[in-house]
Amino acid sequence: MLIKHYNQIHDDIIADIFEDVPFPERFNNHGLGVKAIAFHGTQGEKAHKIGSFCTQEHLGQKMVAKWFNRDKRTGSFNMELVKERGLYNSTQAQQNVARASMRGLGLLADAGENLIKHTYLIVNDVEYYDLHKKLTPIARARIMESKGLNTYKYYSKSRNDGNTRGFIVQIATYLFRLKWNDDDASIFYNNYYTEDGTKDKDKVSAFIQDAGRWEMEYIGKNFCFEEGMDKRKQMTQKDLLIKLSTRALDKNLAQLQHEHPDFRIKAPLTSTEPLKAYVGLKEDVTPQSRFEVLERRIDNKGRLSYKRIGVIKPKADHIWDNRYMADDEDADAKLGCTEFEKVSGGTFYAGMLIREISSE
Repeated sequence: MLIKHYNQIHDDIIADIFEDVPFPERFNNHGLGVKAIAFHGTQGEKAHKIGSFCTQEHLGQKMVAKWFNRDKRTGSFNMELVKERGLYNSTQAQQNVARASMRGLGLLADAGENLIKHTYLIVNDVEYYDLHKKLTPIARARIMESKGLNTYKYYSKSRNDGNTRGFIVQIATYLFRLKWNDDDASIFYNNYYTEDGTKDKDKVSAFIQDAGRWEMEYIGKNFCFEEGMDKRKQMTQKDLLIKLSTRALDKNLAQLQHEHPDFRIKAPLTSTEPLKAYVGLKEDVTPQSRFEVLERRIDNKGRLSYKRIGVIKPKADHIWDNRYMADDEDADAKLGCTEFEKVSGGTFYAGMLIREISSE
């Protein structure tokens, strides 16, 4: 979601950009239909206000309802989305979990462990600063800190060059997670879950009345920046802002992956000679990045797991620049993918999953 501002010039551009930016392919889209909220408040107040919004709008309950495909007319649920995202096999997909409570609860426990507890809300507060205008002390301090700078001369020089047009886009990201554990799964299945709401009206009523039972917990926030200048003024102010805002949104997700394991890069190997995958600078891949190579396994109960087969690292001169509009400025954009080399492990094959890990 996006925090809209009341008095920021070009905020309508940022809102349009946010509406049009494709949802990241490596995450399941759990959107609830609301993409922007607006309220006044300082940075210190916004996390609290977002939390209040989640409570008032019962976002936790809506996320649970989304997971179980709740029919608003009848109050009925089903497990189709859980099974689809959990990659359960066709035998289990044919089971009627509502009438097989032992396996139904087991399937729900699997889902809670592997899926539902990894449901997040990301709220982005996007601001931009014109490099030709004076920045606020707070903005200046944040930019200097993010760049490891002790002086502001670099930006001062950029602002005073009359032949350039430039912006710095800042995103403050607020991260919330759906609270869900084994007890929540058991309570949901026993007290609320029904595949026939026309018969189990008590369960339908209970889910509606207990809207506040499902909560979103605040995880934290972080800042990221994207800067850019058009030295020859070949782009319009709007186009430059679109470019930087889109890149900043990508960088925002890339930064989350370093701080929260659930957001770490995951992608399939597309080839083994050479080793290739469709990840790159947009996902903050660097020569220091390391990825484990995982083989997917399904046990006799249909549960999915992954086993590490080895570790790979990017080739320093073969990292794909897949950032927005990189085709216009970087030869590495033409690579089409990133190439890797083996650090350790056995035999790899196309289709294995790679997942970012700490440097090893």
